[in-house]
Amino acid sequence: MLFTAKSIVGGYRAIRIVRDVSFELDTGETLAVLGRNGVGKTTLLRTLMGLADRHGGEMSVDGKPVPAGDPRALARAGVTFVPDDRGVFPRLTVAENLTLAREAAYAPTDIDSFALFPDLERRLDQPAGTLSGGQQQQLAIARALATGPRLLIVDELSQGLQPSIVQSLSEALRKVTREAGLALILVDQNPELAMRICTRVMVMQRGEVVAAGRSDKLGSDASFLDLLIV
Repeated sequence: MLFTAKSIVGGYRAIRIVRDVSFELDTGETLAVLGRNGVGKTTLLRTLMGLADRHGGEMSVDGKPVPAGDPRALARAGVTFVPDDRGVFPRLTVAENLTLAREAAYAPTDIDSFALFPDLERRLDQPAGTLSGGQQQQLAIARALATGPRLLIVDELSQGLQPSIVQSLSEALRKVTREAGLALILVDQNPELAMRICTRVMVMQRGEVVAAGRSDKLGSDASFLDLLIV
């Protein structure tokens, strides 16, 4: 199994927000984490990445334990995170952002980010801070893919973006998971979008998982859809 999270408890200092979350993800598998605002989705991702406090539970990559609070250990294992603020370096150019990512790569990659996002190739000399929100999200995904990840974790893919950009981003993620065997964990406020991209879904309430299964089955379940109303 590529990635295993077992009984994860996480939060910030004494505040425990995520409670007893467990799941497994293998190569090429895709998981959407859904739920109303404030249920702990982002905290779960940050706990997995070592950016929030892991108070309990275990994580492993390829069966090897991952210590709590060590984002570099995840990066060395091929796990890459795109945060909800996109995390690009605003004063560096597009080319410089991508170069830094390649220098920190887990492994060489055959993924052509410019084929996925042609607009970036035309803006190589443009500072990232002057890009539109959609272009910055494209750059954030391209940077993540440049590290040669085995598992990509994306927080709020579509937040504040126009539909055409969201469409290009979702197509890019479907392409790399299908063709490159990349595993994906995705959080997004648009459940229909997330379930189009991901074959599996996990719904959270009050920091706990309350429903999980295949997207194609749960997507037509009225009681499941009620859990997603913001």
